[in-house]
Amino acid sequence: MVDAVAVNAPLIARTLALAAGTVVVFAVAGDAVSTLVTTRRHSGRLWPTQVFYRFTWRAWRALGRRIAAEQSREQFLSVYGPASLLGLLVVWVVLLIAGWGLVWWALRAQVDGVDGYVDAVYFAGVGFFTVGFGDVVPVGGLARMLALVQAFLGLATIALVIGYLPTLFGAYSRREVQLLTLDDLSDEQTSSAGLIESYCAGGSMDALEATFGHWERWCAEVFDSHTAYPMLAMFRSRQPGQHWLTALAVVADAAAISLAAIEGTQAGPARRLYRRATGLLHALIALPAIRQRVAADGGQADGPGEPGFRDDYQRLARLGLPLRPYEPARDELRRLRSAYLPHLLVATELLLVSREFRNQAEP
Repeated sequence: MVDAVAVNAPLIARTLALAAGTVVVFAVAGDAVSTLVTTRRHSGRLWPTQVFYRFTWRAWRALGRRIAAEQSREQFLSVYGPASLLGLLVVWVVLLIAGWGLVWWALRAQVDGVDGYVDAVYFAGVGFFTVGFGDVVPVGGLARMLALVQAFLGLATIALVIGYLPTLFGAYSRREVQLLTLDDLSDEQTSSAGLIESYCAGGSMDALEATFGHWERWCAEVFDSHTAYPMLAMFRSRQPGQHWLTALAVVADAAAISLAAIEGTQAGPARRLYRRATGLLHALIALPAIRQRVAADGGQADGPGEPGFRDDYQRLARLGLPLRPYEPARDELRRLRSAYLPHLLVATELLLVSREFRNQAEP
């Protein structure tokens, strides 16, 4: 009985290696296709893309927190987004070559020149990159067919990444262009009440409502691109003092203040912008760290206090806008903010984002 097991041990080892290699190859290929083509997130936490971004951002963020100077910290953090794309490609390639190495080691009887796992990995790399030195050659029918499959998979992976980059950076550019229009005409940080005031200086809501419409479309585009490509959330803005999350906070709060304090806004552009902005912030709960923190906090977060809203309310009153009574407006604003503020505050903390949005002053 013992002799039989010893005789079958090499066969069992080859079978296990073939099964493990096949699982690795299919899992990594499926993860790449899901990320680059179908753009549907995996629900599990062990897919390569999710593991890669979870651990690499955690380490990068820890290093970033040690940088005291804001400008230097932003420069350091801005490197992560583009670098992560190259890192993710490297992870996919390494895992695919390692998986194919197991397959070729299991089928080494059909590959001339493969004696151990290192030889198998070498042949996997040569086939994946379609180099074809000719020093290791498949001699069996199955091995030859698999060599073609491996070469196709290598070409397809590289081609998908190359074709994916213009789409990714196109979505990034559209997101950033809109940020340049967020300006309350002050030389200080852009505020929600200041934004309303700058567009309603003549007492008319028309310009503000048109602006809310533009930002509603921006929220819809960012929702679509950032749920399809979650790594876009890690890309910092080009302009100093600006970040898409902070801009979203300004316009979401402007819509909330309008709904709470200004009569006649409950069914107009402010409501639509509030719904799009809240939906976008709720989509961030797909990031595991944000989901865990929001659940741990019980969905509670402290926003601007009553003195801050009282000042905003008085600014709106000076514009001659039709306002609701102060106390009902205050209570309604608190309710509206509770729907998105917990997600916003947790996301800005985890991404190391300043809560101030500063537009470029006039030269």
